[in-house]
Amino acid sequence: MRCSTILAVISAALFLSARSPAQDVPAWFRQAPGGFPTPSFVTPVGYTELTGDSADGPAQVLTAAPLQAPATTVPAQAPLAVENPASTVSPSIANGYCPTTYGYFDGLYWHRVGTGCDQILATNTALPPGADTVLSTSNLHFNGTGGFRVLVGWRPDPACCPLCCAWEASYWGIFGWNANQTVRSSTGELAIPGDLGLASNNFFLTNMINVNYQSQMNNVELNCVKSCCLCCSQIDFLCGFRYINLNETLTITGTDFQEGTSNYNVHTDNNLYGLQLGGRFTRPLTDLWSLQLTGKSGLFYNDVHQTQQATDFPNNAAPFSLRDRISARGSAVAALGELDFIFIRMINDMWSLRLGYSVIGLGGLALAPDQLDFTDTFTSGSRLHTNGWILVHGGLIGLQARW
Repeated sequence: MRCSTILAVISAALFLSARSPAQDVPAWFRQAPGGFPTPSFVTPVGYTELTGDSADGPAQVLTAAPLQAPATTVPAQAPLAVENPASTVSPSIANGYCPTTYGYFDGLYWHRVGTGCDQILATNTALPPGADTVLSTSNLHFNGTGGFRVLVGWRPDPACCPLCCAWEASYWGIFGWNANQTVRSSTGELAIPGDLGLASNNFFLTNMINVNYQSQMNNVELNCVKSCCLCCSQIDFLCGFRYINLNETLTITGTDFQEGTSNYNVHTDNNLYGLQLGGRFTRPLTDLWSLQLTGKSGLFYNDVHQTQQATDFPNNAAPFSLRDRISARGSAVAALGELDFIFIRMINDMWSLRLGYSVIGLGGLALAPDQLDFTDTFTSGSRLHTNGWILVHGGLIGLQARW
């Protein structure tokens, strides 16, 4: 009995051992990351399940597949930078700086004030002295006339030009200023003043005296611009060279209905060379509009030249010369002040519209009326007067671009 009991126990142990897998399961399989148990029906990574017969057949065995080391992704390395000694790219361009070109074109319509010292141009000999003046330089008024202004600016690489943030070259011209006045007398009692009129036929006791005054102005500038920012505004400091040319012609014509016509011509050239300083303030007003204020001033060397001539009976084969062609040349110091008020309206990233008003004052000039000399001597007309001044002002409209 005891032997049979021992055999039964041994048989039961052998049967139970045959029903359990002989291989131990790793701990990572029994528990997933985070501490949550892994269901027994899930085959762990790295094991292959071999399915046998039914529950009454041989036991199911899990065999371990060979484990492979996880693939390691090696980040691609950037190619080593090789210094190119022949490279000419500046540090400013390497850091994102790009040279810029900009410019604008304005159409101008400007008036002029200033015709020289007030002096008598025509008298009526039938009137008493002191009340006989019928025409003087104060009666001459220039008409408004057109012109244009163009500017081109270049913003260089700061590494190449550390002193200037930009260089600007500009030109403007006003053409066709004209002041014209005429006085008439049906009885022929008009005359120009002084001995010159007494020595002539058609400038004394004549029927008509006409004065025609023509003028034009040209301006060239080259400026260095240094810029800085102030809050949301920009301030540009200007310094550069400026050239101005003002040339004028004054013609007095005496017409006698019986004898003919005589002319007294005066021409002057003012060539101003000098340096100027200035500033430009630009401030946005809205998302599209901004205001730009510009002021300039400078001192100039004025190289002056004037010529004049008076003739009697010029339509005859041998006209009589009241005054042979006389020339005079000299120099003077001139001064300039300029103000520009410009409203800028952005159209797109490249183009903007400009609307504004400009005023320029210029003194130290030889104006044509100031060179008139109504005396009749050997030295008459040889003097040079350079104390004239003019004021130029008017509106403008134009387009500006940046590329």
